[in-house]
Amino acid sequence: MKRFLLVLFATILCSLPAQAVTHFDLDVRIDLEKRQIIVRGKSDKPAVAPRTQQEAKNFDYHFDLGAIDKADTWRAGPFKGKENLYLPVGWHPQTTDLITYNVKVTSGLPTILPGKITEEHHTDQSYQARFTMERPTEGMPLFSGPYQISELISGNIRLRSYFYEGMESLSDRYLKRTAQYITRFEKQIGPYPFAGFHIVASPIPAGYGFAGLTYMGARVLALPFIQDSSLGHEILHNYWGNGVFPDYQTGNWAEGLTTYMADYMTAEQKSAEKARDMRLSWLRDYAALPDGQDQPVSRFKAKHGQASQVIGYNKSAFIFHMLRQKIGDGIFFKALRHFWQNHAFKMAGWINIQDSFEQVSQTDLNDFFQQWVNGTGAPGFKNFSAQARHQQGKGWAVTTRVVQNTPTFKTHLPLSVGTAKGLHYHQAQLSNAMSQSTFWVKDRPNAVSLDPDFNLFRKLGPNEAPPILRDVMLSQDVGLVLLSPSLKDTALPLANRLVEGGLTGLSDDSENRPFIMIGLADDVAQYLHTSRLPPHNLGDMGASAQVWAGKTHSGAPYMVISVVDAESLKALMRPLSHYGRRSALQFNGSKAIFKSNGQTRPIAVPIN
Repeated sequence: MKRFLLVLFATILCSLPAQAVTHFDLDVRIDLEKRQIIVRGKSDKPAVAPRTQQEAKNFDYHFDLGAIDKADTWRAGPFKGKENLYLPVGWHPQTTDLITYNVKVTSGLPTILPGKITEEHHTDQSYQARFTMERPTEGMPLFSGPYQISELISGNIRLRSYFYEGMESLSDRYLKRTAQYITRFEKQIGPYPFAGFHIVASPIPAGYGFAGLTYMGARVLALPFIQDSSLGHEILHNYWGNGVFPDYQTGNWAEGLTTYMADYMTAEQKSAEKARDMRLSWLRDYAALPDGQDQPVSRFKAKHGQASQVIGYNKSAFIFHMLRQKIGDGIFFKALRHFWQNHAFKMAGWINIQDSFEQVSQTDLNDFFQQWVNGTGAPGFKNFSAQARHQQGKGWAVTTRVVQNTPTFKTHLPLSVGTAKGLHYHQAQLSNAMSQSTFWVKDRPNAVSLDPDFNLFRKLGPNEAPPILRDVMLSQDVGLVLLSPSLKDTALPLANRLVEGGLTGLSDDSENRPFIMIGLADDVAQYLHTSRLPPHNLGDMGASAQVWAGKTHSGAPYMVISVVDAESLKALMRPLSHYGRRSALQFNGSKAIFKSNGQTRPIAVPIN
């Protein structure tokens, strides 16, 4: 989701004022040969014209597109290619208000703005359409390109794909999947708030969401998992983000709620195991976060790296998961509908979410929100024990004792008790540094596991989950152990791309500090042997590269990148940074042919 407003953090416990709205009526003509956009029209309030930087209510100006941008050199911002345009801001009159608009576009190629299409004429030589946005929104992005348009009407909602030649086989799948998502979200929240949803392919590696529209790289759209991940995420932002606007002063809650309802609930629909894996991945990411980068969820405004994503997306999503567990599914979704009905197309903060959930559940949730939203950290446990006694006719009384690290948290702790006939699940109430709970089971217990399904946002135990690549990616002062000099030209930029906290340069210290080891396969094997670091037996799948995470004897995280040649290392430059949650990988060129999360080891104690 693209956002342009970032403000300083301040706690606001009052109702939020309605934001002003400016309406535009514009006639837009795009001339790619002359590299110009001609804009004429008016607004109901003064706005700043791009060329003169003067306020006006009537406009007549040319916006120059300038030199032709190349897709392989694009990094961020507008893209003005030979045939493709992506203009998020700058081309239309500017205002600090939210906006509505009625825009007529004439161009040689299909052109799209967010909004309802009220007129459209398309020939081989020209394209003309009128877009009406009646809902207040933050901008007027413009997209244009040599698109082939496919359409599906679902109820009264127009679904479209704007794809390039050769992508025809994808259109039908994307449109049907979009209809399924909208049906699901309407049941959970309320009627879809826009006239349509358009999926627009991009020549650049973009991934942006706007009101009723998403703009994604054509290569990304071809990936098979996007329909089950990013697509639903961007559609749901039409409720949370483009429908209810986050109050950035008190924290951007929209990314966490969207991650939970789109990404997580899609995994949950597939299986309980996939949902558990996602919760564990969030906890593993949090375990990799350096203490100095932890912060309250209420301070998150926008993603600017992996560390901010761990808090603003993952922890925030986990908070909604714990809230759902606390009050139950029925109340949870009823409260979301209440929040939507009362704040659609208005600005809202965490305090408004709390208010909706308290009203619907008739429960005081202040301690919950203060601890999880405004507080820092997560509960950790330094001691866990259990014992049992038998009472004739009643069964077995199991008593658990849990000692928290400082600071302590007030929360429910899920426990499972193993018996010869199966597992029994219970909740222990934690309120102090040491908490003791007793519950009964019918059959003789043999062991108790602490939160085995990862339903509590917490610090993982030392051996509960294996190392992952993100342990190194988020570390500070990471060294590079370069074993093969012939790889230096690629190894240095790759290592810099992987490490968010900065690379300190070449290093020989592979014991007491985080490091990335890069080398040819034989060099890596020899170094591991002499350094007494374990090899990683991934098997022989004809891989050109193997990557895995580990920890030294002193506990420092490391990443090993073993390749067959220099070209194999170059092939990792783009994809490897996206696999931070993995423990081990094998690549054939740039394609991951094997991915492992490693083996988890739940915290469990025998019953004395």
